Amino acid sequence: MTTAPKARGTLATVVGFLVAGVVAGIVWAVLAEPMKYTVVRVGDRSGLSADEVAASAAFGVLVTYAWVSGLVSAVWAAFATWRWGRQGGNGVVVRTAVGASLAAFVAWGTGVLLGPPTPEVGSLPAGAEVSARLGIDAYGVLFAWPVAALLALLLVSWLMLPREPAPTLQTTDAA
Repeated sequence: MTTAPKARGTLATVVGFLVAGVVAGIVWAVLAEPMKYTVVRVGDRSGLSADEVAASAAFGVLVTYAWVSGLVSAVWAAFATWRWGRQGGNGVVVRTAVGASLAAFVAWGTGVLLGPPTPEVGSLPAGAEVSARLGIDAYGVLFAWPVAALLALLLVSWLMLPREPAPTLQTTDAA
């Protein structure tokens, strides 16, 4: 295969992952339910507080990021492998892993930008609820992108493998 089709496949795969990262970030910002803080005022001091139930929403934000990322990454990687990765080789694996890793950060940044702003007390009354900013504090969840992408690549590659015909068994008559 010449260099031009490989370069086009690499460019298409990586750019596709970046676009998929933006889409996943938007979906994450829409679907994730961020933690809710309660405004607390004591005398002339004010602050934000969250109970245990509200704090558990932080885990839900991570789970939402993981499943949205895994799904989007696997779908794009499967398509890109089917479309531009038929020749196989190390380059297909590398461009899929790099593109998916970049998309993980793009999705994270897009979700944070489009999600709720940093909570501020300001002039809010005591007892008012303020949404926390979307974020990822367990960075291992970023591996959802490359892991899902490489599993999809592996599955599509396995399905596209050329099959050898099954050997025919020859029977010999012993009589």
